Amino acid sequence: MTATPMRLLITTMAMLSLAACTIFPDRPAHQIFQLPAPELQASPAAGIDSVLRVSTPLAVAPVDSTRILVKPEAHEIQAYQGARWSNRAPVMIGNHLVEAFRQDGRLKTVVRDTSAVRSDMALMGDLTRFQAEYEDGNPVIHLQLDLQLVDERSRETIASKRFTISHPAGEASVESVAEAFGRASNELARQVVSWAADEL
Repeated sequence: MTATPMRLLITTMAMLSLAACTIFPDRPAHQIFQLPAPELQASPAAGIDSVLRVSTPLAVAPVDSTRILVKPEAHEIQAYQGARWSNRAPVMIGNHLVEAFRQDGRLKTVVRDTSAVRSDMALMGDLTRFQAEYEDGNPVIHLQLDLQLVDERSRETIASKRFTISHPAGEASVESVAEAFGRASNELARQVVSWAADEL
């Protein structure tokens, strides 16, 4: 007589476990996107004999995240579902700029902010926009980066500039948007490298 309630309890627990698997299925894997490497031509100009340290730009939420941001309305910001960047946006932009300076070649030595190498100049700033915004029904990528070129010895600012880049995406899909982010980042890197080289 006592075995029957026990068997019922075990059967009930097993059914609840199966129901839980049905109610809470595994989430689908995220699409993870990377910024493509910059595409700068090596400059024919003579190399600048200075060590430049490129710091990761500062940013606040929601820009300082791995979310792929989109503004469907003027005062509303969202993120593409099921997709993210491979790293936080400021880190990706910082790495992108380092590689762009190295491709350009006018500065003989370019290091990241994690390097122990002593530097002559530092490039630092704030990433305030890294998002898609809908304009006339179509997504347009907007990047905004405020930079300062600083003498590491005197800590004085040599130059500062705001860079604002806009680039339309071909389609509304997240794949097309991510590709447009890459093109916008490449244009940003080209402008930053040219400006910094001229200032040095």
